[in-house]
Amino acid sequence: MKQFKLITEGVLVIASSNSLKKKYDNEEFDYNFPDGINELINQNSIIAITNSGGDNIIAEYDINKKIEYYDYDKVIEQSIEFSDNDELLILSHSEFTMICDKDGNYKNYGFPITFSEPMKKGKYIVEIAVNDVSDEFEIYKAYFKIIINLKTLTGEKIENFICELCE
Repeated sequence: MKQFKLITEGVLVIASSNSLKKKYDNEEFDYNFPDGINELINQNSIIAITNSGGDNIIAEYDINKKIEYYDYDKVIEQSIEFSDNDELLILSHSEFTMICDKDGNYKNYGFPITFSEPMKKGKYIVEIAVNDVSDEFEIYKAYFKIIINLKTLTGEKIENFICELCE
């Protein structure tokens, strides 16, 4: 388990680093949201979650954790695919757009990013478990506490779509 804070700037992005490099190595980034990233979403290369309820979040990353759905206000399920020597990136909207504008390679970004983790090749279910802690902002300095949990996908991949962190 790894914990970190993130200011999403309106969109939380979970991405495959190799997919970004492959897409933007020779292609210009399209800043038109969401149309500019639909191809990556449809390929299960990224997950984009809008966040109109407050940008500050406390996130916890885990792998193969048992998520008890009744403990959370909302659980979002999507999927992502990683290739050989790939990394999971958890990014704010601005980090994502600047990385994509720099040939999709986060190592060319020039600043440390919020979260990266080496991943084994394969398909994964991504569970994003959300609790609204906005009433306790003074304690947490965040509007939401989330768990981002990855589990190996054994069946068909889930269709990704842009959704809202809080509804």
